[in-house]
Amino acid sequence: MGRLGYADPVYNSQEEYDPSLRRLNSISKLTAYCDSLFDVGQQQSSNSVSYPEIATDVIRKRFYHGYSLYGLNKNYMAMALSKMSIPGLSAIVVPDDILKYPFAACSQQSIVLMKLLQNKGYATRSVGFSGKITGHFTFETFYDGSWHYNDPNKEPDVNVLKAYNNPSIAFLNQNPDILQKAYPQYSKEYVMDVFTTYTYGAVNTFPAPRAILFQKVSLFLSYTMWSFFLLAFIWVRKKYKKLCLATAHKKAIQFPVMKPVISSSHYPEYQNSLGLRV
Repeated sequence: MGRLGYADPVYNSQEEYDPSLRRLNSISKLTAYCDSLFDVGQQQSSNSVSYPEIATDVIRKRFYHGYSLYGLNKNYMAMALSKMSIPGLSAIVVPDDILKYPFAACSQQSIVLMKLLQNKGYATRSVGFSGKITGHFTFETFYDGSWHYNDPNKEPDVNVLKAYNNPSIAFLNQNPDILQKAYPQYSKEYVMDVFTTYTYGAVNTFPAPRAILFQKVSLFLSYTMWSFFLLAFIWVRKKYKKLCLATAHKKAIQFPVMKPVISSSHYPEYQNSLGLRV
């Protein structure tokens, strides 16, 4: 079940999406799959492909573009708070949870891929773009002595990047003609607006630390909140019963105490003991 008031994104038939890869619904499964491709590539190809290249290609095919959001079926607390306050609170940042969906936004795809590569021992750093047309989120991976640009969401031309050893975004900005060739599906104006204003994140730092903390706490509450309400109900019920008993005791009708009276007509032996005539 999706989020209320939000329609799931539809595949546009243009991205490199492969629905068969939906089975890779956790970081562990994704890692095992990438490991297997890397091992096969090492054995069969004289021109070996780096592990980050393989992982990036898998993520390009694992998702199509669109925000994955928490709904009623999981983490309804995040969904409710997102509705009441900040809309972005329900945009998933937990890698394993993102992998439960066939679609993911640029930041979400990068979060999954960064987590995978960091687990394999690679250093990564986020790259945030702030163009006038739109923003964008990607990252870079450090290997072979330099930083290499990764963009699984907007899917730049692999052959163009590989011709320059998958360079950094700084290199691409220093060579705008290569940058434009890397994104042939977009206009020159779009490329030069979106991809030329960027900032780096800290190395091996999760890009949304507060968001992931919030989502983990809200997820815990989504599964346990009912128990707090149950305990509160039991406590209130006990207090209510105790109050009712105390009130009933105060309002009870007090009947006079009846003392027994001894009648001589019923106890003749009692009369004789007193010297009375029967």
